[in-house]
Amino acid sequence: MGSNPTPRTTFARGDHEFELTGRRTQFAISLQIELTRRNEFKNLNQVVARRVHGEVVVGGESLALQDETRGFREGERIAKISVWTLLALGVVEIGFSLVSGSISLLADGIDSISDAVVSFFVWTGLRIIRRRPSRRFQFGYYKVESFTALITAIILVGVSAYIFLRSYRSLLTPAPIRLPLPALIVLLAAGLGSLYRALQMRRIANRYNILSLKVDARNSIKDSSSSFVAFASVLLSTFGIHHADAIGGMLIAVYILTVAYVALRESSLVLLDEFHEPDLSREIEHLIRAHPDVMGIRDLRLRRAGPFIVGVLEVEVEGSMTLNEAHEVATQLEASVRARITGLRRLVVTPVPVVDPHKHPHEHYAP
Repeated sequence: MGSNPTPRTTFARGDHEFELTGRRTQFAISLQIELTRRNEFKNLNQVVARRVHGEVVVGGESLALQDETRGFREGERIAKISVWTLLALGVVEIGFSLVSGSISLLADGIDSISDAVVSFFVWTGLRIIRRRPSRRFQFGYYKVESFTALITAIILVGVSAYIFLRSYRSLLTPAPIRLPLPALIVLLAAGLGSLYRALQMRRIANRYNILSLKVDARNSIKDSSSSFVAFASVLLSTFGIHHADAIGGMLIAVYILTVAYVALRESSLVLLDEFHEPDLSREIEHLIRAHPDVMGIRDLRLRRAGPFIVGVLEVEVEGSMTLNEAHEVATQLEASVRARITGLRRLVVTPVPVVDPHKHPHEHYAP
């Protein structure tokens, strides 16, 4: 004799029929799935919150998190060193400019002081970016990094204007440089020191994609180039071309302004959530479409949050798919895309039923 089958009760109302098993109703199943889904999202949010601040989490994500945290710490360290190095160089250059009377040396010294201020803002921003999200800043402090780059650029514009004005006044009344040899030695040492520090900073900035540190690295390369321009100007002045010193200062001012423009443009666009990287968008779409359960893609939206990328999109799946199955598809897509795309901090995938574009022409449909 076999075991008794599970008793089944049928309720009929109108044209609809609902079947109830003895173990649990379909309503109870759906409710349990929804509660499980909410708990999973709650746990996911907790994991994300921990990952932001460098705590160890399970799986391969912990390695990525440690790499991000190490990047911020290395950037913070090199920016701190840059502050003191540039400050010392600037003080020495300004001191020798007062003795020698070189406007190029003065311009390069002022430039070094301003670069020290820039590095200070970058250092402060990299410290703030690792803070825990608060009730007021619930998505973290990632945009502080872009905001820091914006402030940096504004400062550079003011420094450029001041140096250009001083150099122009000197051009109207040129004078020979006193003690040119010490001025040349100081400028050569400043140029080589700034170049070495700039290359270190650029390596870290490119490795971890830190915008403010990239701006600081370009600014440091500019500082090194400015020192060499000032060196050439002072050298020409020693041969009797006294206008060269003032022209060198004006060239330094223009160079600073170009760096400031690039920084202003990039940081402003990031703060305005501009994102124009077609190749990256196509790569993400290709990864999404590779999943066998994905019928189409709606509204892929990406933006930058500091050095990271965050995104949201809707994927079309079969309407007969259960809530649990749809959630599983979304989880798989989020994990696979984040594993392949470097710098993708968060991707929210929402499954929606597939629609017929002829019946619903108002809805965006990507086959």
